[in-house]
Amino acid sequence: MGRVRTRFAPSPTGFLHLGGARTAAFNWALARKEKGDFVLRIEDTDQERSKKQFEEAILEDLRWLGIEWDEGPDRGGPYGPYRQSERGEIYQSFIAQLRTKNLIYPCYCTVEELEKERKEALKRGKAPRYSGRCFFLSSEERKQREEKGIKPSWRFRIPEGKEIVLEDLVRGKVVFHTSFLGDFVVLKSDGIPTYNFACVVDDALMNISHVLRGEEHLSNTPYQVLLYQALELTPPLFAHVPIILDEERAKLSKRRGEVNLRFFKEEGFLPEAILNYLLTLGHSFPEGREIIEGEELYTLFSLERISKGGAIFDPARLNWWNKTYIHRMDIKKLEEKLIQWGGEKVKEFKEELGEERFYLLLDLVREESITLKEMVEKLRDYVSVKEEKVEDETQLKILKFLLSSLERFNASWEEKEIKENLRLWQKESGFPPSLFYPVLRWSLIGREEGPELDRLLVALGKEKVLEKIKARMGNNGN
Repeated sequence: MGRVRTRFAPSPTGFLHLGGARTAAFNWALARKEKGDFVLRIEDTDQERSKKQFEEAILEDLRWLGIEWDEGPDRGGPYGPYRQSERGEIYQSFIAQLRTKNLIYPCYCTVEELEKERKEALKRGKAPRYSGRCFFLSSEERKQREEKGIKPSWRFRIPEGKEIVLEDLVRGKVVFHTSFLGDFVVLKSDGIPTYNFACVVDDALMNISHVLRGEEHLSNTPYQVLLYQALELTPPLFAHVPIILDEERAKLSKRRGEVNLRFFKEEGFLPEAILNYLLTLGHSFPEGREIIEGEELYTLFSLERISKGGAIFDPARLNWWNKTYIHRMDIKKLEEKLIQWGGEKVKEFKEELGEERFYLLLDLVREESITLKEMVEKLRDYVSVKEEKVEDETQLKILKFLLSSLERFNASWEEKEIKENLRLWQKESGFPPSLFYPVLRWSLIGREEGPELDRLLVALGKEKVLEKIKARMGNNGN
């Protein structure tokens, strides 16, 4: 086998979704494992739906995920252009080859005629496929249609009685028979090539060695193989990976906003965690390992470990992945991630608390957070002083007692000292632990459940704790 070259070829008709990101991750991992090349190609022949903003968003999201490419529309390469919209002359030269060989013919059928034919086939209980009627038109009949201004599309004539055998790297031997295939369009009436034709030409000319893609593309493969043979081009090795299913085991819909990569980015998920998770959707790492970091993400990747069955996208599992990464991350690196997500607000928290207390609070907050978004929200709640005042007399008595005890407290403001005195204060107050501690925690963070109180008090510092309790008491504290 020569140099491994893989590609990811998204259509810029929307934001990058999890399925596309998983395809990119698999191709990237294989190329990096084999020290080959990973190519990014933009398939923008759908002129109505393709948008520059989506292309830019896809590139931005791939980079955020940690997936870099060796060749692409933004950096060029020896096999460009890397946008299909810029490769028109290349496609026309191959269309000319097919015409010379009489392997394609003009089709003048309207959308309405094709739809009628499709419905009639379904009524008869047959799979809809083009009848090939335009193939049998005489030269005079074709001339008459063109004189009426009808611009034809061009169809590839399927050979009869031929068996197409595919050795798929995931699914094994797959056999197709041409008796079940209909003549297919390679060039639309507006001169734009179809997906099957353009990707065959591009993959061949770009020397793509492996095509890893979703199994929904398996039905396209026999048509592409026929084109490779007709154009005397060398096909790549195909690996059709299982589609991603939702919690109900239905195909994960692109219309769900929460499956766009941008959604997870905005919600504060870590790109490292998402990339790791994507590489476990339909693929397993050795010895059942799940958390994989750094170069091992691709050195441990293997085509042999891709499964045939559908991969289940489980949001709860992704949450676990992200929480684990947050918990394990170096505190300074986590601070960088938070600043990237939360901006100046995070810097303000650090300035207000001081570096030492900020890191103590950060370490505390990450233990109960799933995302960066949650961390920023909790930091805000923990650092800010709430205006909501206590009205309950029992709670007010507890806060008055705490305020008095804390103001008299002159020992070092450290975890051990705070922990011992909290127990002592609770006993002296006469209130049970089930009431005393929740009131204190509510006064500090606005809820009765949360982190360990001794660690929270140390992280906030004495001045901040007193300020928060006084704010909760309001005029009642005088």
